[in-house]
Amino acid sequence: MSDIRNVKQLLDMVYNGGIVLPDFQRSFIWEPEDVRELIVSVLGDYFIGSMLFMNSTADEAPFALRLIEGVERVNRNARIQPLVRIVLDGQQRITALFYALYEVDIPLRGRKAPYRFFIDLNAALNKNWDEAVIAVNVNDRRRLSEIQNNPNIIPLSIIKNIGELSRRFVNHPDLNKIIDLANDFLNREIHIVTLPRNTDLNKIVETFERINRTGQPLSIFELLTARLFKYGIRLRDILEESKNKCQFLKDVQPEAVLKVMSLIRGKEPKRKNLLELEPENFEEDWKIACESLERAYQRCLDIRNGYGILDFKKWCPYSTMIVPLAAMLHYIKARDVENPLNYEKIDKWYWVSVFSNRYDQAVDSTSLNDLNAIKQWIENNKEPDFIQKFNPEEIDFDVDKQSSATYRGVISLIVLKGAYDFKTGQPPQFERERVQDDHIFPQSVFKENRILNRTLISTNQSKINKRPSEYFRERIEELGREKVKEILATHLIPPEAIDCLLNDNIAEFMKLRKEEILKEIKKRTGR
Repeated sequence: MSDIRNVKQLLDMVYNGGIVLPDFQRSFIWEPEDVRELIVSVLGDYFIGSMLFMNSTADEAPFALRLIEGVERVNRNARIQPLVRIVLDGQQRITALFYALYEVDIPLRGRKAPYRFFIDLNAALNKNWDEAVIAVNVNDRRRLSEIQNNPNIIPLSIIKNIGELSRRFVNHPDLNKIIDLANDFLNREIHIVTLPRNTDLNKIVETFERINRTGQPLSIFELLTARLFKYGIRLRDILEESKNKCQFLKDVQPEAVLKVMSLIRGKEPKRKNLLELEPENFEEDWKIACESLERAYQRCLDIRNGYGILDFKKWCPYSTMIVPLAAMLHYIKARDVENPLNYEKIDKWYWVSVFSNRYDQAVDSTSLNDLNAIKQWIENNKEPDFIQKFNPEEIDFDVDKQSSATYRGVISLIVLKGAYDFKTGQPPQFERERVQDDHIFPQSVFKENRILNRTLISTNQSKINKRPSEYFRERIEELGREKVKEILATHLIPPEAIDCLLNDNIAEFMKLRKEEILKEIKKRTGR
């Protein structure tokens, strides 16, 4: 069903609580220029797109509802009406119009103070629409003073009160044109498409996904929030409670919890399956998934017995791997088969997956396949094919991008070996804020950026631009040759490579270091 509503009709309904939003919709995110350009478009009668609503009653709505942002600031008596129109598409536009015409005291995105919008009548009457609309920060007192002292610039908010506008310009020669300008704005028609009250919830969810215009598509978590509301499951509240208990949610998106739940329930964690997660035992399974993810997260960050990730967001080879890892850890705990051999199997899976780049694509199907493969390995002692076929000699160490899984995997191995700083001899966890991914042979001299010439150090300044022959000779004079060898070993640099450093022989150094890194990978993967 479609019809036409003008700006005034829509904003009156917003003001009175007749037009509302689903509670899980994002807040108003437009910046001042976005709002200004919308006003220009309405003023100049440019097309601003259709809007999509759904008819409903407040009691029967399939999800929680809230007033348009700012309504409660200007109408203290505003309440959600018994019969409502729920905005499915058009939130940012309708909120922007309400914000500008009702002068809502809320800072816009990225600003510390609210904005006010004005119309320059001279420009507007000459149809110079872009110049006619002015946006001003309320803290810009000089600009506000200039505007207030200019009789031909009016607040946009005044146009919703034609009587006041008429009195202000009663003696103005262009009074009729000014009144027409205001009426044209208020009467500007907007095409509305309305879904009926009995619209299937799946269709509504799909609609949100397809037509969201903010440039930030609604997440699966937000969409599932809508679906579960009618079952009495308040997903946002559950998430907030989990954030207070679980450290992993600082670095991992909530969607990961849903993916682990899907795996635990035996399904591929793809979008469709997440949106169709059954409400039965939902909160219990959520708790189990969170506990499993927390264990997986701590295992990743463990720099002694785990996976050596010093900073999850910066150094995790594949953040997506935490999902199948959590499911695997849950499996061995739930089946009461936690023992060194089974943890070793999971560890082998982890390192093989990192260095064979298994999670570069098809992550959801790979996650389920890997979980099932690990189950078979544990239950029937059948080692997965991809582990059997893994050949460390085929790893490409020519990577030079920090985003590469191989690159990050090597850095993690270095952290696990100790990564003692060349100068201070201290491990990186003591000075996390100073730790840098740096060149061993300086880039400025040797032009070598690949991982075999990189490591973590805390005191870059003391070695910057120095050739290894100079820098490491200084370290040997200060610490002794054997101590320097010990420190180098914590960076997966073998003892014999010290001569390469002292002779600035980068080619031989990288060859020896590659062999040392391969030795470590072979040890951890059992190859």
